[in-house]
Amino acid sequence: MKQFKNLIFDLGDVIIDIDINAALQQFQKLAIQDFSELLSNSNKKNFLYLFETGKITADQFRSQLKLFLKPSTTDKEINTAWNSIITNYPESKFKLLQKLKLSYRTFALSNTNEIHVATFNNTIQHKFGGKGLEDFFHGVYYSNELGFRKPEKEIYELVLQKENLSPDETFFVDDLFNNIETAKKLNIHAYQLTDRNKLSELLTELNII
Repeated sequence: MKQFKNLIFDLGDVIIDIDINAALQQFQKLAIQDFSELLSNSNKKNFLYLFETGKITADQFRSQLKLFLKPSTTDKEINTAWNSIITNYPESKFKLLQKLKLSYRTFALSNTNEIHVATFNNTIQHKFGGKGLEDFFHGVYYSNELGFRKPEKEIYELVLQKENLSPDETFFVDDLFNNIETAKKLNIHAYQLTDRNKLSELLTELNII
């Protein structure tokens, strides 16, 4: 009998490869000031936080960004720079998700936004066919749709409630320590993936695959 019945995966640097520095470099080319501090500020008044919790639209987000960018910057340039954070969709991981879905209830839980969600799904449709991320999980949960972001406990509680999941039967993996710690406080079996290339090894060690 398996220890876990439910598997919850973060997306960035767990399933999909990301590179924050790549986005910073692209925005720095468009910026009129140092851009790194702007993106690293994730307090609740910051427009990045508001965007990732669905409290402002993509148009409002781009308007806020333009205050820090050259006047000639277009929406398309902003989208391109913003999406440059997403670098790779490893085929081996998507095959692994398809396999896991046969034996477990599987879910994605990601801090993200409407621009990246559209990009995820369009790219996955093009690369693998089908509808997008939803083909690889029983449920997909995005911070911008739930109104909270990790590590806020409410986002985990919403997923547990919506899917009627028992925490002690649920495995969660994320690349960030703070996100793992909150999940543990809710009695979810949570693990930090410190090397995005070792997801299969982690799952093997835990007898999940």
